[in-house]
Amino acid sequence: MEQVDECQSPLFLATEVDGGTVHLFFSAPPESPTTRGFAGILHTGLDGLPVADVLAVPDDAPYRFGLAEAVSPLRLRGMVAMLSRIKRQVRAHAA
Repeated sequence: MEQVDECQSPLFLATEVDGGTVHLFFSAPPESPTTRGFAGILHTGLDGLPVADVLAVPDDAPYRFGLAEAVSPLRLRGMVAMLSRIKRQVRAHAA
């Protein structure tokens, strides 16, 4: 698993591509509900999708979710970093 250093709480993620389908795995401590919530949003939205669909997600998607009013820019930066790592890992698996 790869650590996402931009997250305020320790978060690790890994991706697998099986038959062109993306599977996501996250690990974050229970005392990090916001980070776990962001990971859950990405997992729900991306896990099980074809590679092309995951790679087509706009890099700024977390800013489009309307969370900016509820969380700090630093928190959103962490979610953008999660998405970036996911896409980078998927590209590596697909190559």
